[in-house]
Amino acid sequence: MKKTISIILAVLSIFTLAAGISVNAADTALSDGLKALCADLAEDPENGCFSAIALRQNDAALDLTEFGCLIARKEVPKNTVTAMKYALTVYACGVTGSAYDALDKKSIKEAESTSALVFSLHLYNTGYDTGMDKDEHLDRLLSRALPSGGFPTVGNTPDIDMTAMAIQALSPYKTDEKASRAIDKALSYLSSQQTDTGAFIYFNSENSENCSQVILALSSLGIDGRYDERFIKNGVSVYDALLSYRLEDGTFEHVHGGGKNSAATAQAYCALVNNERLAPFYVINAPEKTVKMKKTLPFNMTAAVVICICALGVIVCAVMLIMKRKRVIDYIIVAALTAALAVYIGVSGVASGREYFESAGDVEATGYITFSVDCSLVSDRELIKPETVGITDGDTAYSVLVRVCRAHGLTVVNSGSKLTPYISGVGDLYEAEYGPTSGWGYKVNGSAPSVGAGSYTLSDGDTLEWLYVPDVSLLGD
Repeated sequence: MKKTISIILAVLSIFTLAAGISVNAADTALSDGLKALCADLAEDPENGCFSAIALRQNDAALDLTEFGCLIARKEVPKNTVTAMKYALTVYACGVTGSAYDALDKKSIKEAESTSALVFSLHLYNTGYDTGMDKDEHLDRLLSRALPSGGFPTVGNTPDIDMTAMAIQALSPYKTDEKASRAIDKALSYLSSQQTDTGAFIYFNSENSENCSQVILALSSLGIDGRYDERFIKNGVSVYDALLSYRLEDGTFEHVHGGGKNSAATAQAYCALVNNERLAPFYVINAPEKTVKMKKTLPFNMTAAVVICICALGVIVCAVMLIMKRKRVIDYIIVAALTAALAVYIGVSGVASGREYFESAGDVEATGYITFSVDCSLVSDRELIKPETVGITDGDTAYSVLVRVCRAHGLTVVNSGSKLTPYISGVGDLYEAEYGPTSGWGYKVNGSAPSVGAGSYTLSDGDTLEWLYVPDVSLLGD
């Protein structure tokens, strides 16, 4: 009998030790992944916003003020959703005294996309003055719920990510009768869309971001994504499905075989962190380490150049005095030249915004292409209709985008480099406005090239389309 008990105890000890090793390994993997996120924040500010919130929710004592100041120094975007995302990030990083402390309330109220309603409620849940009360926020978002229980990105088609994001925003009000009903229907819809792999099909393919957003929704409600039976299919949980996208270096891919993806990685760690917390992800407590932005005068390039010219004139005159130049005419000539140059620069200006757009002029064309900027998949707005534009030798899909948009008075936001551009915004339409995987891409002659826009050289007769898509996988269609 004693021998039998000893054997049982030994087996239990082995299982306990194994479980301990497994838990420690999981903790280490999460810890290592978060360290990598922290190190890469400044390298990818857009996805870094979500990473920063994950890091804050994981450790209230972590000093994120440097990254917060980086975001706080950005000019407030015209796109209200992006502006609200920045405001949440700046707050989470412990930075005050910037324009993001008080966004324009009228803009927040007039922004009516589902993602805007979600992010405005996130701000309100953090204690931000949005100019609206709780009931107004809830009614606005709940009005977007479809009969299926899902929420649309645009139109009347339910979207996995947007439904999960709506639940995240509603989670602090899960005891409210109206919100509770909407949450239950939304969860039923998401459960019905889960496949036998534990993931979700979005535009004919499964991706990790859907899993991340669903885990965020569940954990914000206090539900562990590993064990909820509604989100376990064929023995595979949504949590298991997310981990199947994890690479050896701790990063995550968007689709299986797609390689490291920054957006997928940021969202995955948001989900993993919050699955440990089991609390509303976007309800952010004030961080322990805070900093107040110093007020700085706006930099004026024209004024700076004029001051330098005047200073140079004074230096020349001083040198002439030291060299004992006595001819008054020499000083008059220097003063006249300095004054003339200063006046010319002051009048003409240096790199003014208006000149930036007006300088887009025509090129000496060596060929012609058909060019357009299309956002019809997500909006009724028209940016640039198909038109014939001239190209010169060496023109790329990126250089033509910048030149033609400048001619139309549209800004192009490149979060990458000239050689490897990453277009995060054109005009006032930015990535992630219509879902976490929405954004800009391009096609040439109807197909998406396998190289970046800065490396694709155009030829006479090409058709170049820049497209805003609700999911980047659509570019392959």
